[in-house]
This record gives sequence, C-alpha cells and structure tokens, in this order.
Amino acid sequence: MVYENITEFKRSTKVSKSKIYRFYKKNEELFAETKLKNGKRLFPIGHIRYFDSEVMFDENKILRQENHSMRNLIDCLSDKKSLAHSLWEKEWSFFFTVAYKLERKKASCFKQMHGLYDFLLEKHGNSTELRLFFTTEPFTNRTGYHNHFVIHIENKRLYEQITDDIRDYFHYDRIDFSVYDRYKAGLFYMTKEGLSGEDWDILIDSNK
Repeated sequence: MVYENITEFKRSTKVSKSKIYRFYKKNEELFAETKLKNGKRLFPIGHIRYFDSEVMFDENKILRQENHSMRNLIDCLSDKKSLAHSLWEKEWSFFFTVAYKLERKKASCFKQMHGLYDFLLEKHGNSTELRLFFTTEPFTNRTGYHNHFVIHIENKRLYEQITDDIRDYFHYDRIDFSVYDRYKAGLFYMTKEGLSGEDWDILIDSNK
C-alpha cells in the first residue's frame, strides 16, 4: 500500500488538515488503515477518493442505508412480488456510479445508459450474457443527474475487459465501482424512492 504524509495528502485531497482529521474521527475503521512512521501520520492514497464530495456523499448514503434500513430490507424480501425482491434474487457482477462531467438531464442519462448497454452488447454479446439495471438521481451539491447501475456478466473471464470498456466509455466522467455484494443495500438503495418514467430501466438482450 502506498502512503502520503499530511502535506502530500492535503494536496491530493484538496481539503484542509482539520477536515481530514474530522473525517477519520468519524470513520475509525479507515483511520486504522493509516500508520505512524517516525512519529508522523501517513495516509493511504487509496483513501483520496473518500474526499471527493460527490463520491463521499453517494457512499455515505449507501452506508446509512445499510446501517438503518434493515426493516425496509425485511419488508422488501417478504414481498416476493416487489421489483426490489426480483432484482435481489438475480445474479449481478458489479455496482457502478457514474458522475457526469457535463450537467445532464434525466433524458440524457437515460440515453447514456442505453448507449453503454448497446456498446457492450455489440462488443461482447456473442461471448456472454449481459444484464443491466440502472437508476437516475439528482446531485445534491450541483445541478444535473447521475447514474447508479448494476451489471451481470455471465462470462467471468470477461470481467476485467468489460469493466475497462465501461471506464473507457465514460472516460470524460468519474466512475466508481465495486464487486456486487447481494448482502449490502445497493439494490434497495437504488429502488428506495420508487421507479418511474426515465428514472430507471432493466436492459436485457432479447435474443438470449
């Protein structure tokens, strides 16, 4: 793991020393990943992403959902006719967030997601089954919308290639993704406000 001292870390995160230490005071599990060397605190460069306001907001919302939505989780799972339950039962490979550089409206986000799926289907559709579910949400700290989506890639040998293709597709934008964990609240977070209009879609190859 690569580390930076406080001066380097302030420059990388573009936030003050006091804000850095307030963040770690609230996130003790992350503070445990820092280390002392010659009496100086060093910070993993992998933590830089937590200081991006939009990514931090999205991740904190998901974390709060995980910590406080057990009742909703049980309700969703008990309602076997709900969309959330149906999605939870399916297999997914990765959970993505796309924060667009441009100020996009709902319709533009909708087209971006369909464009991504068509691009992946054309490139990999003969080699693997692909399934994608997305939602569109407004930013809280700027105007415009962003997307969350989960994707299922049947052929695991294509995981690296397809995730690289997704990052290339959105190379002007900021991408954050992780391996999908069905025991976390990602899908329930995505569907928590209900789904309507251009806010969402499920994309499946009709030829499969």
